[in-house]
Amino acid sequence: MSASDLEIELRARREPHAKVPPSRAVALSTEDALARRDAGNLPDELGRTLRLVLVLERSEPGLVERERLRFEPDFHDAPTWRREGSKPVNVVPLVAPGARAARPPQAWWDDETMGRFESEWRASGTVAGIAIPGRWRGFVFKTIASLKDSGVDVTVDAIADSVARWLAPEEADRLRRALREANS
Repeated sequence: MSASDLEIELRARREPHAKVPPSRAVALSTEDALARRDAGNLPDELGRTLRLVLVLERSEPGLVERERLRFEPDFHDAPTWRREGSKPVNVVPLVAPGARAARPPQAWWDDETMGRFESEWRASGTVAGIAIPGRWRGFVFKTIASLKDSGVDVTVDAIADSVARWLAPEEADRLRRALREANS
């Protein structure tokens, strides 16, 4: 779906009694979505690309990652489906109405693990032995935590490969270069 279709769908979900015009979003089966991804996730004539919409019945730490693993078990690996013009697969987590949050939302640095990583980074400029440029730290910290939770060795390439699925190719390349430069 396009960004504007997503906005329409979200408004219709949040305001079920509002007169929201229909979107041009198309629901795909898991098989069809993966086939589209494997073909490059190229925008169609209406600008639509894949968005993985996860409707969560509850809110708890790590739930989005666990649910995403059901649909993309290789989400930490560098994408092999990328082609010229490919777009990232966006993940849109939606918590079902009435679901109770496990904890109130917080800033990333207030999370226990992220706070520990921030303290380590402020003291040494590194986390898990990897030098991290400051502008990328919050994003990279979350990736490091996810890699560790998945039992993946934390390396510059593992970090860059993991985020490559979710960033535009030029941004993923920029992060990879920045990490390699900081760790050379």
